[in-house]
Amino acid sequence: MYSFGSKHILDKTREKGAEINIIACFEKGIGASRLRPLYKELAPFYEALEERDYEAELTLIDTELKRYGCKTVIDLGCGTGLHVRELAKRGYEAWGVDISSHMIRTAKRLARGVAKAKFIVADYYSYRAPKKFDCALCLNWSIPVNTRDLGRFFKNTARLLKPGGVLLIDYEKPDDIVWEDVGKPVIDYWEFKGGKIVRVSVGQIRENVMRSRDVYVVFGSSRMFMPPSERERYLGRWARENVTAFLDVSYVRFYDPVEIEGEASRHGFRVDKVLTLPRKRGYKRLYSSLVRI
Repeated sequence: MYSFGSKHILDKTREKGAEINIIACFEKGIGASRLRPLYKELAPFYEALEERDYEAELTLIDTELKRYGCKTVIDLGCGTGLHVRELAKRGYEAWGVDISSHMIRTAKRLARGVAKAKFIVADYYSYRAPKKFDCALCLNWSIPVNTRDLGRFFKNTARLLKPGGVLLIDYEKPDDIVWEDVGKPVIDYWEFKGGKIVRVSVGQIRENVMRSRDVYVVFGSSRMFMPPSERERYLGRWARENVTAFLDVSYVRFYDPVEIEGEASRHGFRVDKVLTLPRKRGYKRLYSSLVRI
């Protein structure tokens, strides 16, 4: 297991009288806007790095699946497969789809011995399953960040579901943005058996889309960490000291429930229920149950 902590720091720090922007120092010359997500590098730590109450979330999902009488589930953008394997352990036939082969490889390893779990490398915009499902999940910032792609997502998900099937998605509202966090570096840290990870993040928001620049510093054996696969994000590695640093850039969208309802209705869904769970920092997380018409 791991322990988690976080704190805010000033957006600039001083060293010998000179102001230094922390993220800019790492990002200078790297060309971060062109970087792809760090699927490979983060796969070993993916579940631990998420600030979620997974037990509460799984209870919510299980309750919704029972309410709709679901037996089969497909998780779109499953990552390392936590929801898939835990639902499979509870008796559901659970499939996971993710575009990252590294995430799926980790998911399969973590789900060894779980008979009803299955994982596929595929793009959820175009995946065609050999069967229809009672329920689809798309959680953990996995829904698209623009309206056009959200429509594509709903359109293909409708093809994966049986008539009357349910789609459960999660998101956060613009009203819940904690503006005091925006633009300020936030430090998070996790302790693992054999190592520690420190993350310095700066988020910027434009038109309800947050661009987050994250510098990770990993302290621990090289065996617990996959070195970055792109040279420009590889900030440094000190083998003798067992320290590695790298950069990640990600984008997430804050949606109003009315936006979700409008786009969903254009692609064969109706919103049946909206639920709320708090996150570890106090953010509210919305879960919408959408029924395929």
